[in-house]
Amino acid sequence: MKEKWIAYCMLVGFFFAVEYNLVGQDQRVADSLKLVLEKGDLKDSLLLEVLRNVTYNEQRDYQLALAYAEELILLAEQQSNNGSLAIGYYQKGNIKRILGDLSEATEAFLSCIKLTEGTENSQLLGSAYGGIADIYSISNNHSSAMLYYNKAMAIIRKTTDSTVIASWIANLGDEYLTHGDYDSALLYFTEAGVIFEKVDYPIGKAYNLGNIGAVYANTGDNHKAEENMNEAIRILEEAEDYYPICFYLLYISDIYVEKEDLHSAINYAKRSLQLAKQYKLKQQISDANLQLSKLSEMKGETDQAFTYYRDHIIYRDSVNNIETVQRIANRTKDFEVNLREKEIDLLEKSQTLDRTYIIIAVTLLALAMVVLLYFRQRFLTTQLASAERRKKNEQKIKDLLNSQESKALQSMVKGRDEERKRLAKELHNHLGSLLATIKVNINSIEEEAIANHNTLTELVDQACMDVRNISHELNMGISENFGLIPALKELANHLKKSSELEVGFSAALCDRPIESEEEITIYRIVQELVSNVLKHAHATKLNVSLTCFEEENVINIIVQDNGRGFSDDQESSDSHGIGVKSMKQIVENLNGSMEIDSSSKSGTTVNIDLPIQPPTAEL
Repeated sequence: MKEKWIAYCMLVGFFFAVEYNLVGQDQRVADSLKLVLEKGDLKDSLLLEVLRNVTYNEQRDYQLALAYAEELILLAEQQSNNGSLAIGYYQKGNIKRILGDLSEATEAFLSCIKLTEGTENSQLLGSAYGGIADIYSISNNHSSAMLYYNKAMAIIRKTTDSTVIASWIANLGDEYLTHGDYDSALLYFTEAGVIFEKVDYPIGKAYNLGNIGAVYANTGDNHKAEENMNEAIRILEEAEDYYPICFYLLYISDIYVEKEDLHSAINYAKRSLQLAKQYKLKQQISDANLQLSKLSEMKGETDQAFTYYRDHIIYRDSVNNIETVQRIANRTKDFEVNLREKEIDLLEKSQTLDRTYIIIAVTLLALAMVVLLYFRQRFLTTQLASAERRKKNEQKIKDLLNSQESKALQSMVKGRDEERKRLAKELHNHLGSLLATIKVNINSIEEEAIANHNTLTELVDQACMDVRNISHELNMGISENFGLIPALKELANHLKKSSELEVGFSAALCDRPIESEEEITIYRIVQELVSNVLKHAHATKLNVSLTCFEEENVINIIVQDNGRGFSDDQESSDSHGIGVKSMKQIVENLNGSMEIDSSSKSGTTVNIDLPIQPPTAEL
């Protein structure tokens, strides 16, 4: 697990370098400034200042922050304001790095350096060099990262801003943490922590707590690691700064893996993935998917593990593929070459012959690599073709088994449905008719002839009503002339009348009609989930919602209650109607997905995505 924590450390330490003055970020400031921007009528100089501040303070929506940074760059270029332009590029570089676009982040940082080189703004210049150091660290190029970190520190130590200095000291410590020098890392974190405490900078203290927690995690002190990271998460949640929280949650997930508490480990990893997806953070999405893949494999859920691993690969490659890393290296190299162009010109004549030799050697090496890669590719292609054939055969067998299991489960549900209708018909036609006959006979007898005539009449009326209600409940469902929404509304109304539940129902279906078989499937799924709530949840509130996503051809079903929840053992038990496990199998065999979130405090939420037939193209 130590190697995995080191991988997280490659990104955890870059949270300080967000704005060149490093004052405390505040989402409330961004929200207020957005209202000012919406009103308009700002002078150009004031508009620049507002854009600089809203870009820095916007943490809830990084795409929106990026749009503000682009607007700041455009306006600063129009006004030839190099100071604001440099800040705009720096903030753009930070946001692009957070979102995982490393190549564009490098371009932005280099543009900032070009604008600030030779000026008195050493604080911004040093921060921009530090941004490039961060990118090299993400790309696992430790030597280049240390080179740029030391260059950044040499410039930043000339400033008088203690917060800026402390932040880059912490980043340098994180680079040592990443490569296993825990003593040096802890030394730098301690120095930074003293400064953060002295200037009372909560965000800095939170990041430093997380970094120190990472040191404890790597040195085996899981208790202190979890304690530090939970405190860091608490402070960061109050500040609505969710980017670093994703990594700390994965640290804690690993700690629970060591405790052999897979349930808690999965919950922390899922929370990290949810935050990463919400804020579109590619690297964090990749790491969270990798963690969930390993945890699913440990639980024996191989299909789910494969899905998570596939998503991990997709996002990992989008952040840090070979082409991106090479492009970053080439761009920074070209930039440094341009800064020293005059020096290179003086040496070019003496080095012409050496360059010729180098070009020849590189050409020969490239040709050799091409030949090697060609034969290697042929070998890999043969292997892949063989693996693909084997995979197709295995998939055919799996599909056949799933088809048989799906038919069995659907037959069971259909059989239950038909049995309910048969019982309803028997009650209505036989017992109902018999009670009606008894009532007619009692009514034909004079009241004086029987002492309890009225009581008998009332009891027979009540029996007729009970038979009618039971028959109606058993036969409740969707008819051809009724429809899904009316049927579900009737189910909700019936629940309100016959129980003490507070029932809510909402629906937003597609404009086009849904197939009747699909309506019946959706109704029976909702009916089974509601039945489980009535039998087992002891809930006072129940909410059912249906949403159609027409572009994806998917119906989303959510059934939520505030009951007592249930454990994993209860989830697999047959005591829940046809069983939650069987219900999951039915949904999966319909190419859908089903997720359950249950706890004793918040109740149970069942979330189902069920595909529906796409609309038929009209000629």
